[in-house]
Amino acid sequence: MSLSLNVALHGRIEGEATFCATSRFIGITGPSGAGKSSFLRCIAGFEKEAKVRASWPSQIASKEVQLKIGIVFQQPLLFPHVNVQGNLGLARRHASKNAISIEEALTGCCCSHLVHKSIDSLSGGEAQRVAIARALVNGPDILLLDESLSAIDSQTRRKIYRFLHKLCASSLLTCLVVSHDIDDLLLFSDELVYIHNGNIAAVGEVNNVIQAMFQYGGMESMETPSAVIDAVVEHLIAPEVGKIAEPDSSLNIANKVYSVMALGQRLYVSEKSLTPVSAYSHTSSESKDGENKPLTNGQPVRISIKASDVSIDTNVSETCEQTTSSILNALTCHIEDITFFDSHQQGRVLLTLGIQDTSTQGSDNDKNGSQIHQEPLYAVISALSFHRLALERNMPVVARFKLL
Repeated sequence: MSLSLNVALHGRIEGEATFCATSRFIGITGPSGAGKSSFLRCIAGFEKEAKVRASWPSQIASKEVQLKIGIVFQQPLLFPHVNVQGNLGLARRHASKNAISIEEALTGCCCSHLVHKSIDSLSGGEAQRVAIARALVNGPDILLLDESLSAIDSQTRRKIYRFLHKLCASSLLTCLVVSHDIDDLLLFSDELVYIHNGNIAAVGEVNNVIQAMFQYGGMESMETPSAVIDAVVEHLIAPEVGKIAEPDSSLNIANKVYSVMALGQRLYVSEKSLTPVSAYSHTSSESKDGENKPLTNGQPVRISIKASDVSIDTNVSETCEQTTSSILNALTCHIEDITFFDSHQQGRVLLTLGIQDTSTQGSDNDKNGSQIHQEPLYAVISALSFHRLALERNMPVVARFKLL
C-alpha cells in the first residue's frame, strides 16, 4: 500500500496526492500563500474544520500503536527553560521504539557542538537544527517540515537533508518537506507536490512536476526550474594550470574543481555543487563526525543546473573540448519539448533538452558497474532568441553554462 492523502479545508487547501510505495521523502512547493502550510496543518490534525482521508503505507498502517506524526515549523518553538540537551531529553521521554538516539540526531543535524547551549543563545539556524533533532529523537512515523531549514546555510542544510533521506531509506520514517528552494527538493525528493491557489495542482516524479509548474505560471514568484544531472567523477583539477591534480597533492584549493563525465561528455564543476549519489542510499557519504569525505575518481554524483543559467548554441560543432569561449561547460543535446509561459509571463520559453549519449562501452557506468540514468536538462530563453534561432523540436543544439 502506498501513501495517499485527500485534504479539504474550505478557502485554504483542497486536493488529493497519491505517491509510489517507495517514496519516503516528499517535497512540497508552491508560491507564497498557496496553501502549503495549511496542507501540513491538516495532515497533523491542527485544523479541526478540515476533512482529511489518509491511506498510510502498509508498514506504518500495520503498527499496533497509534500513528505518531511530528511537525517542525519555521519558528523552532524550543522550550526556553532548559538547554539544548534538556529539549532533546524531554522529547526522548515519550519516544517510540523506532526513535534514533540523541547522539545520532545531534550528529545528523550538525548540532553536536550546541548540546550545552541555552536556547536564547542560539541563532535562528542553530535553533532550527535543534528543533529537527528534537523531533527525530521522539521517533515519529511521519515527519512534517514546514520551511524548517530556511535559516540554515546551504551547505549545512544539504547535509541535514542527506541525513534525513538516509533515515527514510533505512527506517519506516516518511518525510514531507515544504520548501521554496527548488534545487534542494530536486536533489532529495522521491516525489514532488506542487500547490497552486489552494489546490494540489501536480504530484509525481520531480521533472514532470517542474514542467507542470511552468505551465501553471508557478515560476513567476519562484526561481526558474532546475535539472538534476547524474555524472561520474573523473578527477580533481588544479585550477592554476588547468591540469589534473595528483590525488596526494598538497594544493591549497579553497573551492576544488572536478572534471566529471555525464553520458560521455565532460563537465567542470566545483566541489560544493557536487552531491554524492551515496548520500541517497543506506551508505552515507559522511563520516561519523558529519564531515563529507573527499570525492574519489569513479564516484557517482549529482549536479543541479538552473534553467536560467543555460544558454543555447546552434553551432553543434563547437563543444566543451573545442571552444574559444570562457564558458567551459557544453552539453550536446536535442530539443525534446518547447513550452511557452502562460499569458502573464509572455516573452520567455522553456526548452526541455535531451542530453546526447556520447559514451562508448558504458563509460558513464559508476565504479560498481551500474548504468547512470539521465534526466532532461532545461533552458529558459527569451521568445526573441527562440524565434531568431528558429528552434524546433528534435533540433540538435549545444547547451552552455558556466562552471557551477
